[in-house]
Amino acid sequence: MAHIEKQAGELQEKLIAVNRVSKTVKGGRIFSFTALTVVGDGNGRVGFGYGKAA
Repeated sequence: MAHIEKQAGELQEKLIAVNRVSKTVKGGRIFSFTALTVVGDGNGRVGFGYGKAA
């Protein structure tokens, strides 16, 4: 597959969901986050990303 450079203005990105989860431990709460993002060019090409952070 050929790698094609896109201009910065050609892609649209949409944040679909952000989820915050807390885990209670002896010292308090630990928060972690997840995020789902979709990116596309508006012409049929779509990609998604699912990220996690603690």
